[in-house]
Amino acid sequence: MFRYRRSIKQYRSAPRVKHCPFCDTTGQGEIVEETPHAYVMQNKFGYDLWEFRNVTEHLMVIPKRHVQSLEDLNPQERKEIINIIAEYEAKNYNVYARAVNSVQRTVPMHQHTHLIKTDDVPARGSFFLRKPYFLYKF
Repeated sequence: MFRYRRSIKQYRSAPRVKHCPFCDTTGQGEIVEETPHAYVMQNKFGYDLWEFRNVTEHLMVIPKRHVQSLEDLNPQERKEIINIIAEYEAKNYNVYARAVNSVQRTVPMHQHTHLIKTDDVPARGSFFLRKPYFLYKF
C-alpha cells in the first residue's frame, strides 16, 4: 500500500482530533452503506497504490460500537461485519485490517477493515527511494 506525496500531504495536514474519529462519523467519509451494527464508508485518506496497482476505490467497514478488534464484537455484530466483508470481496475488493497493536494503525483503538478496489493493471516495474520518499511505477 502506498500514498503519493500529495496524498500524504493532505493526510498529514488534516486536523488531529482528540476523540475517536470513527465514533463520530461526521466529517469523515461518505457513508456508502449502513447496517444496524456497522458503516461502510469512503476512506477520506485512501491509498493510491495497492500491490502496485492503482486504487480505484477505498472503503472501510467500521463497527458502530467502539471495539479494538474483531474478537471484541458480539456474535451478531461479528456475523454482520463478516457478511459485509464477504459481499465486497465477491465484488473484487481486497480486504485488509491491521493487527490491534500495529504501530501503523492510525486509529488504534477502533477496529476498521479496509476494502480496496484496484484497476487490476499490474506495474511492469517500480522502484522506491526511502528518502526523499519517492516511488516510481511504470
